[in-house]
Amino acid sequence: MKQLKFQLKNKLKVLLIQSTKSPVVSVQMWVKTGSADEKKGEEGISHFIEHLVFKGSDKYKVGEIANVVEASGGELNAFTSFDQTVFYVTISKNFSDVALSVVSQMMGHPTFDAAETDSEREVVCEEIKMGKDSPQRRSSQLLFSTAFKKHAYGIPVIGYEKNVRSWPNNKIKKFYQSRYVPSNMFLVISGDFETAEMKAKVNEYFSDFKPYKLEKRKRVVEPVQKKYVSQFEKSDLQDQHLHFSFKAPSVKHKDVPALDVLAMILGQGDTSRLVKKLRLQEPIVSSVSVFNYNPQDKGLFVVSAHFEKGRMDQVVQGILKEIDYMMNNEPLWEEIKRARVSISSEQFYSVETVDGIANKAGSSEFYMGDSNAHMKYLAAINAITPEDVKKVAQKYLKLDQLSVSYMANEEKAASEKKLKEIPKIWKELVFVAKNKTKKIKNKKIKIEKLTLGKTSKSIHPEVEKIVLPSGLKLMLLPTSDIPTVSVKLAFRGGARFETPQTMGLSELMANVYLSGTENKTEEQFLAATEDLAMGLSAFTGKNTFGFSLEYLSGFEKKAVDLAVEAFTKPLLGNDVIQREKEMMLQQIKSKEDHPSFLCSRQFGKAMFGDHPLAYETLGTAETLKSLGQKEIVNMKNEIFSASNLTMAVVGEFDRGYWIEKAKELEVAFKPKKVTSHTKVPFALTENKRIYLEKDKEQSHVIIGYRGLSLTDPDRFVLQTIQAILAGQGGRLFYELRDKSSLAYSISPLKMESIETGYFGGYIACSPEKVDKAIEMFQVEFKKMYETLVGQEELQRAQRYLIGQHDIGLQRKTALTNLLIFDEIYGNDYHQSLNVADQYHKVTPEKIKNLAERLFTKPNVISIVGKKV
Repeated sequence: MKQLKFQLKNKLKVLLIQSTKSPVVSVQMWVKTGSADEKKGEEGISHFIEHLVFKGSDKYKVGEIANVVEASGGELNAFTSFDQTVFYVTISKNFSDVALSVVSQMMGHPTFDAAETDSEREVVCEEIKMGKDSPQRRSSQLLFSTAFKKHAYGIPVIGYEKNVRSWPNNKIKKFYQSRYVPSNMFLVISGDFETAEMKAKVNEYFSDFKPYKLEKRKRVVEPVQKKYVSQFEKSDLQDQHLHFSFKAPSVKHKDVPALDVLAMILGQGDTSRLVKKLRLQEPIVSSVSVFNYNPQDKGLFVVSAHFEKGRMDQVVQGILKEIDYMMNNEPLWEEIKRARVSISSEQFYSVETVDGIANKAGSSEFYMGDSNAHMKYLAAINAITPEDVKKVAQKYLKLDQLSVSYMANEEKAASEKKLKEIPKIWKELVFVAKNKTKKIKNKKIKIEKLTLGKTSKSIHPEVEKIVLPSGLKLMLLPTSDIPTVSVKLAFRGGARFETPQTMGLSELMANVYLSGTENKTEEQFLAATEDLAMGLSAFTGKNTFGFSLEYLSGFEKKAVDLAVEAFTKPLLGNDVIQREKEMMLQQIKSKEDHPSFLCSRQFGKAMFGDHPLAYETLGTAETLKSLGQKEIVNMKNEIFSASNLTMAVVGEFDRGYWIEKAKELEVAFKPKKVTSHTKVPFALTENKRIYLEKDKEQSHVIIGYRGLSLTDPDRFVLQTIQAILAGQGGRLFYELRDKSSLAYSISPLKMESIETGYFGGYIACSPEKVDKAIEMFQVEFKKMYETLVGQEELQRAQRYLIGQHDIGLQRKTALTNLLIFDEIYGNDYHQSLNVADQYHKVTPEKIKNLAERLFTKPNVISIVGKKV
């Protein structure tokens, strides 16, 4: 990929990365200001400005920024973190000028209209409320506030509601003018363009930024931690959240690569020590993970675990024992190999999209001042030894550098007492001693270095469809851009092959299927997959059951052979089945912590009754009791037929080898008749309104109507209706969020299945806004059939859909999904690959007719939240 770095006269740095892989361009502006650069009373102002620059500029009025991007088939968004704020547009190369215009206007010429600022205050306050209802966000904020007592990393990026409501507009503008200065920003553009031409365009669009003076900000330095600290927060959650965080260095420190490898060995992937011990072998946690966070200032090395009430003591002991082991023993070379291969393989998948290319280069430039820093990082990773990992474990995993946060549905006094006892347990279990070093053969092994060569233009020849005598279908689409392969195998199956008494069977089968083979234990099998940096998983849904496989082309034979062994010779052991049933029971309980899920579940039951479309994926505590090895084997035997199998392979693969493997699967899965299991749902003859009371900051609302089937010829019309309503430039966002400030989160909803589906809308808002939100949804749905959609709005929706299609198909997984599911459901995949033709056939009259067909019928309204 060709790169050019230069600086404009106004001191804006620019990085151009030419990649002809896909006809798409990503324009990203990285602003060197984040929440950690805010003073007292300013907490959250960077995030608020992120919202406000979308609200209008010298050139664009309210709503026009999103509208012009989406009307050109692009997508735009932004995020604020502790260290930076990033704005980005991804768009067809034919509309790159739109992206340049929009980003330059947002960054250099926002208007900060006072009325729009006040309107957006409500939206951001709704976002803050949404965070208070999120177990993950609350848990994360507790983690950082416990570890950082003075530094701004301990303050939520989003800030506080009192601040958002109180800042005068001139204060916001002043902050913007002091930080959004050309010398404090840099522009990254990646994708398919001519470098000289793009350089000239950058000069044209970005040279006129006003020369505001940069106000340098000095961050508060976190005092050196000298003793163990802990913090407890009472919750009513089913899952208990525990975080062990140790002070770690900043991103530029030489120890970062070794700490990343330590994190992988301890808690990333199924073969990591903590996952293997606490999730697979015992099991006492529903999840456990380790991450090494190295921002601009000093960061954290974190061990996180979620588990059932009453298991804290066991989990603490388990974590400390593994920490003790890493401090006293060098990891095995096999563990080093897996970590190095896994980290190195990421370079292949990260450049699948122009966004990925820009993100990687932008992050490297921001933190290291070098857009190619990731290459030096990979070189450092490939030099890591077991001794290096042991050294950083001893250096950073210290009791006086430990902060523990615990969010749980337990008594405060008892929990705080347990937290105070951790230092005592640590001193009993964790200490460096010669007699604790285990004598294990640890012979150095050869570790292949994975290097990404030149990426080429992605050329998609015609899909080849091969049908074997059994009826097995093999779809092959070779590409030659990046040496990776995406594969999907799917059977007709899933929830519709269950009964009300066996709900959850498909999910249980997916969870246990890849847990060992007749020739390999679970541990051996998982180690083999990670040695090859391959992604292998089982999936299930309402209508299908199958497997997803991703691998590097250089590992093809080993990866495919291992996958086929897993598909055809599963172990399906009773011990694994019982373990996964326990995990599913815990997941069922933890779902009760998520009001959006409860709202969706309630909606599905009201819409579809006892039809499989309303079945709960995980089943229920009652149905899981009756499920075991016999039921799994029976389902496998029912759906695993060669005549019921469709396969799709996309990427740089060996055609002959895959045909050979397909024939092998044909023999393993003997062809037999598979029952269709279709069932017509009951007729929805009247409106339904269902309410579930929950004491939450926000209420969650779904309003929906019966929709279309997967093969309905009007499905492209319905997608167009969805596009008219969706997006930041769509009707719902503009009317309910931009104009009425009802919510942060709002979107249309659509689901299609074999017999029918649904279409509607979702919103999360304050309880007092619920009735108005429902009324406005109904008004917008009614408009779709009472007034013909204008040609300009229709064209915007068509371009948006076509652009999203092209952007999405940068990823090989998207191509495999398109091919396999169109084939299974009987749709013509040529239509989906060349979808522009279908969208251009949609007319205002067709939209009106379909909208009237759907939105004049009875609806279902599901509400979860406080009573007003």
